Amino acid sequence: MTLSVSLAGLPPYAVLQLTLPPASAQQSIAQILAAVFPLDAAARQSVTDDLDTRANPDLPDIYAAFLPVFDRCRLGLCELNLTAAGRPAELSDQASRYLSTDLDASPFLELAITPQYRALDYAVAQGYAPGRAELLAWLRECILLYFLDKHEYPLPGRSDATDTPAAITATVDSLCRQGLLDPDAATGLYAITPAGRRFIGALLAETESCIDRFDHFKDVLWDDDLEAAAFDTGRGLDLRAEMFVAEGLNPTRTVFLLRLYDGTLDAYTADWPHLLENDDFFNGILEPVVNRDLAPAELLTAILEDGYTYAQDQAAAERERRHQESIARQVRAIPDAGK
Repeated sequence: MTLSVSLAGLPPYAVLQLTLPPASAQQSIAQILAAVFPLDAAARQSVTDDLDTRANPDLPDIYAAFLPVFDRCRLGLCELNLTAAGRPAELSDQASRYLSTDLDASPFLELAITPQYRALDYAVAQGYAPGRAELLAWLRECILLYFLDKHEYPLPGRSDATDTPAAITATVDSLCRQGLLDPDAATGLYAITPAGRRFIGALLAETESCIDRFDHFKDVLWDDDLEAAAFDTGRGLDLRAEMFVAEGLNPTRTVFLLRLYDGTLDAYTADWPHLLENDDFFNGILEPVVNRDLAPAELLTAILEDGYTYAQDQAAAERERRHQESIARQVRAIPDAGK
């Protein structure tokens, strides 16, 4: 039996094709995928070795591109949306239901896989939020304050508002109850209160502290020969979300604050009030929580230790650079004794 698998996000020509035993036709799609994309490294290497690289020398690279998706799926970071022979399919379906056969050819199973990343559901399932409603309320509050603060969005008072989305109304009411927002008597617009400014400042300080601790983990390359991690190579994995979890941080909160900080939301300036009622919008903003690079569990401690050593070395180098610059400025300021 011939299996052909495509993956959303890969180029159309990046199709994995391999031959399976005839009995595979009587298995479920889940069983076939578990055999083709096993968890064990040795079993994966066995699959790679059996690929027909004479027909397509890119098959090992294509196969490697599939593996992280199945790793995330096993960890509950995503779900797999399937079509088989162009029809919607379930993992529990028997493969024989979707086989195509041509004259003088073996049975053919064509699968298309689309990973579904639902960061909101993941956050609640993992206990990173007390519930979906509470998480959405906090996200909306932060976003509304962001646009009022950075973009000076003219949010009218309740008496002047027309066609205001329900999510905005509820969020404004909540922020007013917390003393973070208040109508301005002079302008008729909602304004951030001093308490609101302190709230924003605390979030900013939290984010900058996180950047100082974890930003170098955005580019990590493990060297098997040296048994050490290298950073800022331009070729590494973004392991920040992995390290947030390893260090006991809430990855949903931390990723969201980083997205606020890096200006991701600026692309939504025109329509953000209406997007606050769209779960897909929040799933997209929070996607790095679930659609993330993974490191082998046995290497996490070593990578963390190497990362903190690297950060300390970088900080020491920066202090030395500033010290040398300070000395140079002082030397330049000394009057020329010969004049």
